Amino acid sequence: MSSTFNGLYIAKSGVQAARTNLNTTGQNITNTNTKGYTRQRVDQSSVAPTSINMLYAGTGAIVGEGVTTTGISQLRNKFLDGQYRTQNAQYGLTSTQLSALQNIEEALNETTSDGISAAYGDFIEQLEGLTSTGSSTATESTVKEAASLLATKLNTAASQLQTIRNQQYDYLDEYGVDKVNSLLKSIASLSDQIKSADIAGTPALELMDNRNMMIDELSEYVNIRVVETPTDIGAGKSVDTLSIYLADNSGDTLKSSTFEADGTKTPEEKAVCLVDGNQVGSLSLSNTSSQDHAVIVVKNTDGETCGTTADDSNSLIQGGSLNGYLSLLNDSGEYDTPSGEITDTERGIGYYDKMLDTLAQQLASVMNADNSTNDAGDNKPMFTDSDGKTDAITAANIRISPSWTSNYLTLSKDTAHAGDDTSGSNSNITKMISDLTTSQYTLATPNGIDLFTGTMQEAVGNVSLTLGQNIDAIDAQDSANSAMLDNIDTRRQSLSSVDTNEEAINLVVYNQALSASARFMTTVDECLNTLINNMGIVGRG
Repeated sequence: MSSTFNGLYIAKSGVQAARTNLNTTGQNITNTNTKGYTRQRVDQSSVAPTSINMLYAGTGAIVGEGVTTTGISQLRNKFLDGQYRTQNAQYGLTSTQLSALQNIEEALNETTSDGISAAYGDFIEQLEGLTSTGSSTATESTVKEAASLLATKLNTAASQLQTIRNQQYDYLDEYGVDKVNSLLKSIASLSDQIKSADIAGTPALELMDNRNMMIDELSEYVNIRVVETPTDIGAGKSVDTLSIYLADNSGDTLKSSTFEADGTKTPEEKAVCLVDGNQVGSLSLSNTSSQDHAVIVVKNTDGETCGTTADDSNSLIQGGSLNGYLSLLNDSGEYDTPSGEITDTERGIGYYDKMLDTLAQQLASVMNADNSTNDAGDNKPMFTDSDGKTDAITAANIRISPSWTSNYLTLSKDTAHAGDDTSGSNSNITKMISDLTTSQYTLATPNGIDLFTGTMQEAVGNVSLTLGQNIDAIDAQDSANSAMLDNIDTRRQSLSSVDTNEEAINLVVYNQALSASARFMTTVDECLNTLINNMGIVGRG
């Protein structure tokens, strides 16, 4: 049978449980607008009778001994957290790419009156002026100025692309790698504090909120997988140890061979761990000798080098803004692809840089051949590089020939390279105009992959057209990633965020529970008073 005073213990536990629930509800309400706060809930369970397993347990009806609060937990769904972080990495990837491509679009803005297309049109217009006004030093000077302006526009575009490349590299260094390393250290430090609080039996839910926000932020930079493993600390007690691993686009843990001191790889593969409790790995950034290829070196929590993004097409960094920066800096689309294979790299900054080079080389090749008067087609070049040579022209170094002085243009030819016939027919100028506006050309990569077929005039516009199509494709992906991320976050928030209406109801419920428990205690006290003080006095004289 139950103890005479058992009802008081039951009532006391009810009052304590109701008070804890009221305090927790108040904590939730006061943090309704706190960023990253996760709604808290009291964990409680009924207390079994203490005599139920005793050898000489009492007989008759046996009730429990009230309620106990076993702790306070957060209302979070680890599956939704994992989904959110995997999707956040995809959003980080496309948003980084989109931002940089829009910067490139501004640099190559062909909607204004001073772009490459406008300079190309002016060059053609000045050549057409020669066919109508005849040869004169002043008129040829205007052609020369227009050619110089066109070369300058190509130089400027190439320079702006290099500026964007430098900016993206700086962003990768300062706002990418450095930020990731800072987050990893902060997460590891918080994990250590949380572990200490767990060992001491002190709730560390607010610290866990801060850590979860940092993990969410980290997932924007790189794909990660978060694992919590129970760790035995003795005396039959365990605490969770948090680990963060590099993951692929599906959220599965990535594995890599580690490197020995002599640079050789160990035969076994293991998961690339960036945080393990209070132990932390790191990332570092470097350039290859060409200074045009960014490489991230990954070290795990043991300080071992797991590999670099140069090992296997950025395989160690999948998803996230870091991967976006790497693709922008390192990938050149079709220019990276061997002939006959499918393009497997992104069209990064290098693609548009090399497209401008291809355009500059084609322009110089056509104009130099048209102006030449020998069979080799190289004695009177209109365009050269900054050293006056024609075999290594790029958009960055194209110039008008230093030999271009007055009466330099070949106005007419009897045959392809027979020399100026001085007939005054300007037939060769007409051919130049035709070659620039109507003749068909195929622009291709050095690996033999065709990029574009059409006129030179169309080829100039094709650079911005291709960029616009690329931006549209990335923008569509980015919008889809953003919508999916918002959808997952909405599902997360429906569980984890504070609903003031629900908490207001909880206030009423727990207040009633507190009042009922208090009333129960009063009733039990009255019963005990009757039993102790009033029993046996009936009938006394």
